[in-house]
Amino acid sequence: MIWARAEGCRVWDEQGREYLDLTGGFGVAALGHGNPTIREAVASAPVVHALGDLAEAEATQRLRAALPWPAKLGVTGEDAVEIALRTALLATGKPGIVAFDGAYHGMGLLALAATGLERFREPFAAWLPGPVHRHAYGEDPGPLPGDAGAVVVEPVQGRAGSRVPPEGFLPTLRRRCDEAGALLVVDAIFTGLGRLGEMWPGADVADVLCIGKALGGGLPLSAALFVRRDLEGVWDLGVEDVYTHTHTGNPLACAGALVVLEEVPKLLPRIRELSERFAADGWHGAGLLRTKRKHSAEAFRAGVLTIPVGNLSQAAPPFTLTDAELDEAFSRLSR
Repeated sequence: MIWARAEGCRVWDEQGREYLDLTGGFGVAALGHGNPTIREAVASAPVVHALGDLAEAEATQRLRAALPWPAKLGVTGEDAVEIALRTALLATGKPGIVAFDGAYHGMGLLALAATGLERFREPFAAWLPGPVHRHAYGEDPGPLPGDAGAVVVEPVQGRAGSRVPPEGFLPTLRRRCDEAGALLVVDAIFTGLGRLGEMWPGADVADVLCIGKALGGGLPLSAALFVRRDLEGVWDLGVEDVYTHTHTGNPLACAGALVVLEEVPKLLPRIRELSERFAADGWHGAGLLRTKRKHSAEAFRAGVLTIPVGNLSQAAPPFTLTDAELDEAFSRLSR
């Protein structure tokens, strides 16, 4: 399928067929496809590209001020995880990573090593760094290994099918990290910025919180947020930044992000309402990260776009989804 046009919660293909979009482009279009406020912010940006970490644009500075904690910016979600895990190594001197089955943290080699989906890791196993100590998601891992510098975890697992851990799981990990002198990295790239009905899931226990996907309003942008503020200082390693990108802090993406940070908090009550409607229709998960036992190919034939997760359909729709659109999607999916 080729997307020819996307607007709000609807997508049209190259033949002109219309689909209701419950994917939000993997959760990126939180404010709907082609959001006019984001379009205007991007179109009116006075700087298109600055000089990365050497000279930021004003929009990048405004974004840093709008975020609740100091941030090291990235381009992809994987960047944010990479930054967080490297922060743990710099802060603790310990290379070990505690991760979980079913986890998805990205495709770069370090993030891939922590990812718990074997189909992604196996082709590159010979190159993957470590050590990585893997445990069952949702269970107390027990005392951490002596080499563990970080635990990395998703508040709700996305690629594993919207898996919700038992209550108390994240606080237990916080306690284990405190006992071992390790950092707790919460990967909220898919789940953050309103997806679960709150802006910063896991921030109450995290040392570093990773966000991405919805952050740039459709443009590539991510951030590792130093909830433990002193961790920002571990990157003071000299004149040059030792982890950077040409497009770090891209002004256009930051202009979009400023709209996201202003508008999403207003939608949190609506997200909770929509979450209840998905739950009542038999969708499992949390917030607006839901799965149901229906193959995505069937949903596609019915004119509804969902994310394929094995034999499940996953929904991560825009937060602007209306009741009428949701009724229409449910009706199409029930055929």
